[in-house]
Amino acid sequence: MPGRYDTMFIPEYKLPAPSGPVSPVAFVSQSGAFAVSRMSKLGRLNPKYAITLGNQMDLTVGDYLTYLKDDPGLEVFAVYVEGFTRLDGLDFLRAARAITASGRCVLLYRAGRTAEGAKASASHTASIAGDYTVTSELAKAAGVIVAESLADFEDLVRLFTLLRHKRADGVRLGAVSNAGFECVAVADTLGRFTLPAFDGATSSRLEAIFRAAKIDSVVDVHNPIDLTPMTGDAAYEDVVRAVLEADGIDIGIVGAVPLTSALNTLPAGLAHAEDLTRPDAVGLRLARLKDELPKAFVAVVDAGAVYDPLVALLEQHGVPTFRTADTALRLFNVFVAARLRAAKAVCATRD
Repeated sequence: MPGRYDTMFIPEYKLPAPSGPVSPVAFVSQSGAFAVSRMSKLGRLNPKYAITLGNQMDLTVGDYLTYLKDDPGLEVFAVYVEGFTRLDGLDFLRAARAITASGRCVLLYRAGRTAEGAKASASHTASIAGDYTVTSELAKAAGVIVAESLADFEDLVRLFTLLRHKRADGVRLGAVSNAGFECVAVADTLGRFTLPAFDGATSSRLEAIFRAAKIDSVVDVHNPIDLTPMTGDAAYEDVVRAVLEADGIDIGIVGAVPLTSALNTLPAGLAHAEDLTRPDAVGLRLARLKDELPKAFVAVVDAGAVYDPLVALLEQHGVPTFRTADTALRLFNVFVAARLRAAKAVCATRD
């Protein structure tokens, strides 16, 4: 945070200070506990600002967003609101519209959406919650992305931050997995995305990779690609690279069900020879692809807690990683739709 001024009053051994470069993120939260909880779960993002404002006796949500919108170092504005003070909702909407018109992103979690929630927010921050549906629709009309759950809010903050420099200029999805059920799940939950056939050059390239990996008898070329559990780390990287470099593909999703012995997906241990931190392991291979390729993609690790270190490694290196394909695609749809709207808004402003 600018000046490293910390008023969270949480001991550092309870909430370690974020490390790494500052992310262009501002958290504005009406709840201090919500802010520190998100900071704990999203600590790798190291936001530039994390602001809590409680009962808004002085400065309000709208005041902070109005001020922060002029900071060129901010790209993602993540806002938790239980209720607006009188006419402050209008200030919030004006600031949000200016931010989204500039191609940047405002994420909102609007609490107090039920009668019981409104009563709880009144006792918490003396907020008058107002009508959730009205707030939500007005926010969406201003270009704000409204998260439907706390989990979605966290995932969307992560997604918009980690992929902020990546291309997402179309809906043609390239999908890769090593599990048939995951390929079906992708096809079942496309949303606005499509699964185009690969062009001739990409098909030939994929066939050559399959032959070299000796999986050509069980894997054929179609989108999504089911690599089966036989595919190793090197071939995984080669296939993902070929798919994301295809002319007819705009964005990607990469599922790696990690329980197969063909992939190096576990931390080093006495019972096996794997070490997911080796440069030739699938996690760091995907991390390098994220750095090298311009197109946005997300990863899926659909497995239990023993594979949390793999998820942590991927996200540490900037790869948004989900635990199920349907959640990944649902939120990736939100991200791509917002990026397409933002590009349109910026073009309209220039014209």
